[in-house]
Amino acid sequence: MIEFNKLNDFLNLLVLENRKIILPLFRKITNVETKTDLSPVTEADKSTEKNIRSLIHKNFPDDEIRGEEFPDKITGSNYNWIIDPIDGTRSFITGKPTFGTLVGLYDRNKPIAGLIDIPVLEETYIGVKGYGAYLNGNKIKTKNTRSIHSASIACTSPNMFNEKQLKLFKNVENKCINSVWGGDCHNFALLSAGFIDIVIEHNLSWHDIAATIPVIEEAGGLVTDWNGVKIDSESDGGIIASSNKCLHKEVLDIIGN
Repeated sequence: MIEFNKLNDFLNLLVLENRKIILPLFRKITNVETKTDLSPVTEADKSTEKNIRSLIHKNFPDDEIRGEEFPDKITGSNYNWIIDPIDGTRSFITGKPTFGTLVGLYDRNKPIAGLIDIPVLEETYIGVKGYGAYLNGNKIKTKNTRSIHSASIACTSPNMFNEKQLKLFKNVENKCINSVWGGDCHNFALLSAGFIDIVIEHNLSWHDIAATIPVIEEAGGLVTDWNGVKIDSESDGGIIASSNKCLHKEVLDIIGN
């Protein structure tokens, strides 16, 4: 297991170095490419991932690396880093500040640490297994909302659901007191910090999810797929994140899977 202070220092180093790349490009991107899956990619995505990979290789040369934009680095190590350099590229290219950089560290499929950095808002969320979750160095906790009727729910876009999934989401949303759309990875960060109670999404890749899990769990929340099963790299892309077990059970009961 990597020593906590070394890991924490490294994740904060990633924040400093990545913001040097991302912030000068924010609201200045003119060239946007379209990938085979029809999602957008920019210079910021590629340059940031290259930088993260370089820093990981320098500090943890034997570890595996899996990222969104480049081929996996396979070494045979149990330790693997999962990178989403710009989570919310559509937000980034349209000048919205809620995109973020996601970096997760796993021992096989067991979460060790997660980083959610929201560069424009200067918010850095870090969760390390057994050490808690932090926002800019200050410990954070999820809300203790006990009833879904008092809960706030968030989701990035209805376009991530098929017709059946959207109906199930609506069944939960209609019982909540507040509902907001948009947000990308910032929703998971705000859940960890005690501002949102529930985030439900689908059609996500492992690099969209991996970093958020240790942050949410170390803040006191719960993360599963839509069947209540712990999420790993083989999961189907569905995610339910809740601020506590009581609320999570309510959501699963309503969805009925």
